[in-house]
Amino acid sequence: MAGQDWRGRGPDLMLGELKKRLEERQGRIFFGTQAMALRMASGHCTGVTARDQNGETAFGGGAVVIADGGFPGSADLFRRHIGPHPERVLQRHAGSARGDGLRMAEAAGAALARLDRFYGHLLSRDAMQNEGLWPYPQIDAVATAGIVVDASGQRLLDEGLGGISITNDLARLDDPLCATVICDAAIWESAGRAAQIPPNPQLEKGGGTLHRADTIAALAAKAGISPERLSETVTAYNAAVRSGALVLLAPPRSTRGGSPKPIETAPFFAISICPGITNTMGGIAIDGHGRVKRPDHSVIDGLYAAGGSTGGLEGGGALGYVGGLIKACVFGFRVAEHAAARRRLSC
Repeated sequence: MAGQDWRGRGPDLMLGELKKRLEERQGRIFFGTQAMALRMASGHCTGVTARDQNGETAFGGGAVVIADGGFPGSADLFRRHIGPHPERVLQRHAGSARGDGLRMAEAAGAALARLDRFYGHLLSRDAMQNEGLWPYPQIDAVATAGIVVDASGQRLLDEGLGGISITNDLARLDDPLCATVICDAAIWESAGRAAQIPPNPQLEKGGGTLHRADTIAALAAKAGISPERLSETVTAYNAAVRSGALVLLAPPRSTRGGSPKPIETAPFFAISICPGITNTMGGIAIDGHGRVKRPDHSVIDGLYAAGGSTGGLEGGGALGYVGGLIKACVFGFRVAEHAAARRRLSC
């Protein structure tokens, strides 16, 4: 179904089970306790200073692991590294990853990598006010089959690079909420139904707006777009699809993330969209064991990072995406192995 269907299933149950198993093995979790700074001695990390309702507390340890999930919840870091208006980008995440680990690591001398890319998806603009429309349904597949236009009716970007790329491009604009997806009945009945939780029919079931009309001009009027310019844009786009001249469009249209389809079968559809950020791709630079690196590529002894807080494996110009959970599982395990071996050697 559309909306937030995670409660009582999936990660919700998994986190509860992980907490139980940790405590069965004498592990401790300190709720309501915020890590403030890493404790450093002669270039080595020896613990962390934290704060709770009673004040500051020092935790010592042979190893410290930063695993706080990056910085999607930090408006300040978003403005600094991604785009000017985080308030106009849907926060498609739990809100708890605010870049605390990244700030502490940087203060301790860590190198940072590729902070300007993030993982996210396209959603109905109504999701900005309607929680029933996020994290699903995503509009990515419809956008990559059709076109994405601004209020003037002009195409904004290369839809063929895929939904994550479109989301990143929109988030960098002065107005990330300026875009509308245009498609026809053939796209809506194919790409619109392709996802596990598809926008057709979940968009309208969740309370989202779907404009439809029998002509492009009438559709534009309903969606608040210039009818003349949108008609010109669709005509030029259809001609390029039919003739194979996609590179001559402005901007050019590629096919890496989806095959373009002509927009010619009534009724026609318009979906006002917003970019949604799930997690940042960049972060703390690490080596293959999860050890935090300095700008000169040396490692900070005793300091590790794993999961979404790390950078260098994802992002880049092609927006390569591995996945936060995969990074967490793989590097969490690598960190545990290395930290345990390091402890045995020191005993």
